Amino acid sequence: MSQKKPRILVCPLDWGLGHATRCIPVIRSLMKAGAEPVIAADGPQLHLLRLEFPGAEFVNLRGYRVQYSKRIPAGIYLLMHLPRLLFNVYREHRKLIKLITTLDIDGVISDNRYGLWNNRTCSVLITHQVNILPPAALRVFSPVLRAIVRFFIRRYHICWVPDLATTPNLSGQLSHGKALPENTSYIGLLSRFDKSADNNKGLNSYDIVAIVSGPEPQRSIFEKILINQLPPGEKKCLLLRGLPGDTEIRPIRKNLDVAHHLPSAMLGELLRSGPLVICRAGYSTLMEIAMMGNKAILIPTPGQTEQEYLAEILDKSGIYLACKQGDLNLRSAIEEAGRRQGLRFHQENQLLESAVKALLEKIKQAPETGRYRNRTQ
Repeated sequence: MSQKKPRILVCPLDWGLGHATRCIPVIRSLMKAGAEPVIAADGPQLHLLRLEFPGAEFVNLRGYRVQYSKRIPAGIYLLMHLPRLLFNVYREHRKLIKLITTLDIDGVISDNRYGLWNNRTCSVLITHQVNILPPAALRVFSPVLRAIVRFFIRRYHICWVPDLATTPNLSGQLSHGKALPENTSYIGLLSRFDKSADNNKGLNSYDIVAIVSGPEPQRSIFEKILINQLPPGEKKCLLLRGLPGDTEIRPIRKNLDVAHHLPSAMLGELLRSGPLVICRAGYSTLMEIAMMGNKAILIPTPGQTEQEYLAEILDKSGIYLACKQGDLNLRSAIEEAGRRQGLRFHQENQLLESAVKALLEKIKQAPETGRYRNRTQ
């Protein structure tokens, strides 16, 4: 009789597509290690992962469905809606109990969803924000926010930080500089792109690839700004709208093509050819361009302190160019970005694969009761 494959529920946050894209290498590692991933998501995240893993098992799990305000800075807006966010955490925590039973789940990997832990399974939280940075006006609340985040981290058996423990690293003080909870470890940068893949000779090459992402209404505002300014001169440009579904590349004017979304293999090939990338300063996007070695112009989502912090430190270090959305002038920005050094991490997936193997071994050695009591309290 063949041994049952461990069934692992993988659940990305629905806060832009980045949490879903960085789950792609995690899901691949689970499959490689002999586990059976069950993917729980909704909306664009569910659609994207269905495209990447058409043969996988899926379940609809309602997300937080956050939308930013056009007028209120993102950080302040989220703090104003903290009770609603905490209610969503409670609701998904209750939902998980049913999913574990009905889907016969052995383990859970949650990407930045704080409510998906339970003693009946081995639960893992993926987050690069161990130390959340509030807006400057609310910096006095930093200890409170850090305590809340660490409270939830300790509910999980394991916390994976997608970064390197050493310098240089990508997340800065978001996951360095303060002692980590005891159940936390670094698993290296996560990228869905295969750097060793064969070149796809059928793909066009581009001088610039602009990637739109993030929650509304800022996603659409960013897209409109880019469409108004692309292409700069004679440079050949591709605009990706960040809307999973249609993958056809269409021309809309001379030297400007547009696609809703591209599969990972196609986008990886385009980035591998070395175009300048124009994008948000979302952490998942930064991991991908750092692994591919592209130069970049970073336009953080206005008021989103995590992106503003990451863009600022990478700009000051001379790695990428950071621009404010409202002040963006692509012609001058592209010239300056070309003088920046860029970043390339030469890293394989050993850290992630070791973490996945350790998780599956922990599940295999679970007590007969199926209850895991060794969380950090």
